[in-house]
Amino acid sequence: MSLMTKLAGLLHGDGPDGSNAEHPERMDLHGGVPYWLVRNATGTAFPAVETDVDTEVVIVGGGITGALCAYHLIEAGIPCVVVDARRICTGSTCASTALLQYEIDTPLHELARLVGATRAVRAYQASAESVYALLTLSRSLGVVDTQQRKSVQYASRKSHVSGLKKEAAMRTANGLPVEFLIGEETRSALPFSAPAALRCHIAAETDAWRLTQSLHARSGQLGARIFERTAVVDFRDSGSGIRLLTADGHTLRGRHLIYATGFESRDLLPEDVILLNSTYALVSAAGTADEPWPQNALIWETARPYLYMRSAPDGRIIIGGRDEPFRSPLLRDALLPMKTAALTEDFTRLMPHIPMRSEFAWSGTFGTTKDGLPYIDRHPRNRNSWFALGMGGNGITFSTIAAEVLRDRITGRRNAHADLFRFDR
Repeated sequence: MSLMTKLAGLLHGDGPDGSNAEHPERMDLHGGVPYWLVRNATGTAFPAVETDVDTEVVIVGGGITGALCAYHLIEAGIPCVVVDARRICTGSTCASTALLQYEIDTPLHELARLVGATRAVRAYQASAESVYALLTLSRSLGVVDTQQRKSVQYASRKSHVSGLKKEAAMRTANGLPVEFLIGEETRSALPFSAPAALRCHIAAETDAWRLTQSLHARSGQLGARIFERTAVVDFRDSGSGIRLLTADGHTLRGRHLIYATGFESRDLLPEDVILLNSTYALVSAAGTADEPWPQNALIWETARPYLYMRSAPDGRIIIGGRDEPFRSPLLRDALLPMKTAALTEDFTRLMPHIPMRSEFAWSGTFGTTKDGLPYIDRHPRNRNSWFALGMGGNGITFSTIAAEVLRDRITGRRNAHADLFRFDR
């Protein structure tokens, strides 16, 4: 049996409706076999919960969001437990293309119209701070895959140039400098010509799988307890604490609960809070190009949905996009061959000088919000339950903000960004 077949068996087991047949409470988060799982194999095996557990904070979800939350809590001296229904890193984390950008999917000048200029600028500044925080954290953990990059957003059409120019002016005026490139100037940042582009120096890329595993390893050394293959089937918030029941009949007790399960938390929230979309990504064959464009910058466009590209280890290139509204896992995954071909054509149209052959391809589901900002807040009805919901193309940077905000709210410290991401904003 091939490695890819084994991994597919580990990840899936879908029922006829697209749910997980063995564990119907789990949503099928992606199709295909993500490159990061093949590169990294299965990783550390964590135990399942086999006895009742008492702690200060229970974190449900062991992907990158849960790992960041656990790390920040245990670093602050707060005992915590992480539980995941799957194997650690086999949910959305392994399907992340892991572009770390401070730019939010909603441009700053548009976000200002939605939430006000002051709040919009603060959100962008918080996101920029999180990129630097991730670089610092990765260095302390020895995660060499986290590398600082430039980010280049190009105008897909001439009609988008004025928007990019307005965006550059507003960011620069608020301490987020970018270079506005016009016409042939774009060739200094791109391997093709575009009507205009913004080049930013605050960006990075990583391997989210390795970063998550490293976070859990460090948290475990500091006293956090990490469990996998443990489904939570019921919870109670008494006002003074929380009580969770696992599928195997064990009880987890704590003073606080953090939901770090991304859009899988949507059933606990009003229907209009999270909108689901399907997305697609591919990774080229090894040796495609060691530096396919200037300084291996992160590249994305102004069109919606947008095409994006980054370099990857071994001279590979990651291409993603072709998003559309989510309907079901089966429909999402059925489109994977067509979407892979379309992404390959998109790349070849821009860079015909680079032979593109897809070696890995996968589909995924992600959540978006009305303004592109995450939700990081207390449960609307349960005082001791919290949500860390990083959405859109900034999931990892938003999760970094969430980990810091929730650590401070649980410990009673002031956090300058907490009011930006409330449910009632």
